[in-house]
Amino acid sequence: MKKVLRSAFYRLGPQSRRWVRRALMLPVDLLVLLRHGGRPRYAGIALPLPGEVFTGGGDFLANGLLFKAHFMELAGLRPDERVLDIGSGLGRMAIPLTDYLTRRDAYEGFDVVQEAVNRCKELISRPYPNFSFTWAPLHNDLYTADGARAEDFRFPYADADFDFAWATSVFTHMDRNEVARYLLETRRVMRPGGRFLATFFLMDSQAEASSQGGPYAFKVQRDGVWFMDAEVRAANVAFSPEDVEAMARAAGWSSVEVHFGRWSGRGGPTLDFQDLVLLRA
Repeated sequence: MKKVLRSAFYRLGPQSRRWVRRALMLPVDLLVLLRHGGRPRYAGIALPLPGEVFTGGGDFLANGLLFKAHFMELAGLRPDERVLDIGSGLGRMAIPLTDYLTRRDAYEGFDVVQEAVNRCKELISRPYPNFSFTWAPLHNDLYTADGARAEDFRFPYADADFDFAWATSVFTHMDRNEVARYLLETRRVMRPGGRFLATFFLMDSQAEASSQGGPYAFKVQRDGVWFMDAEVRAANVAFSPEDVEAMARAAGWSSVEVHFGRWSGRGGPTLDFQDLVLLRA
């Protein structure tokens, strides 16, 4: 039943999905407001309510703080570095970094959802002017109804402009040509010694076996790429580890480090729900 409802939800248009989520989550939003006496905050920034969050699941702030730890401990992020947030959304990753990054030009983020970018400019950039957000008018089945093709997109930043970048729950919603383009563009804007942390659904033999029958079963395969739904191309997408490494090497990344997640139900220790891939320039 859960998979049927999710499939029906993905068949709605991007704006309709956001309104449906707001309506369904209204009781939760009201409970949060009552419990906190208003919107909860971090570093003085009002956090979005659960019904307003259109990307990812789980606790908005807790997830951001978890990735802040990944950035620091796994990728060695330092306070004086300049960073790029690919798919900045409502600031899930940006907000926890406002009390850590120190450069005057510390943070750049871009997203395909214009309302999210405008909200981040208002709530984050105003009190933290070293955090900048840009709208990228691109098409994506999950988030936007129209726009340019992501596989042709050139990031609006100069060569060798950043020390560290990340893409969380971005490549899980893009096809191979788009992912390859973003890996190439991220490498272009990365300085020597730069790092890139991205999340994926990686389909190896263990993930394929352990995910069958579960909530994240990728049953449709086309040209070596796995999809959950034959009709929705960008809702959830999985690649093989070998495919991701080949794309990364072709883009010029010198090191590829994989940390498998728990999404498929695989055993053993994991760092996160999705698979983490750390690339080094």
